[in-house]
Amino acid sequence: MTIAVKRVFVLHSNTGVTAPTFTEASLATEGGRMDVVARSLISALYDTGRPRRDTLFIAVLHGPPTPPLAIYLRPWLQAERKPSEREAGAHLLRVLKGAKAHASEVKREETIEAVRSLKKLGYRIHLMLERGDDIRGVRLEEGNVFVLGDHIGFPEEVQEELESECDEVISLGKVSYLASHCILYLHEILDRFERFERYRAPST
Repeated sequence: MTIAVKRVFVLHSNTGVTAPTFTEASLATEGGRMDVVARSLISALYDTGRPRRDTLFIAVLHGPPTPPLAIYLRPWLQAERKPSEREAGAHLLRVLKGAKAHASEVKREETIEAVRSLKKLGYRIHLMLERGDDIRGVRLEEGNVFVLGDHIGFPEEVQEELESECDEVISLGKVSYLASHCILYLHEILDRFERFERYRAPST
């Protein structure tokens, strides 16, 4: 998959299963909290009324039976609506079953490997941690990658690797938020910045 997008969200999933051993109804149980992955990909790839074609979502799964597994996803529903959590789960199932699902790719790689590949492509990497620098003081332009943990967070050794590789450690506040909510907030910040830049640009 050629990456030519403005925004990338990388989710480190500690327990998301790496085989199609769940159903749309058992994302949270048999899926090893694949509901967290499903909600995060919806937040990343779909606005209220449109798909976000400028965005890539990467879920790096570390659950059984054969971790790690990185799923690269772009918007697959072209309708002007968000998919439901069940629809997102069904799409993840298709990808894990090896189907040639639209706008998806699967790689055997760790979170740090995905981050390094993106950095080589010229993206600026932001690690999201509660103790990071306040995002209100960070200038975010095009070509951003945001690396987030799931409901468990990052294992200590993974966090250390990411901190050494990322350009910045930034925070949305001292409270721990759901990954899907963090993604929505980051989109809102970037959308506002883009609107401001368009308003400020001289008309021709």
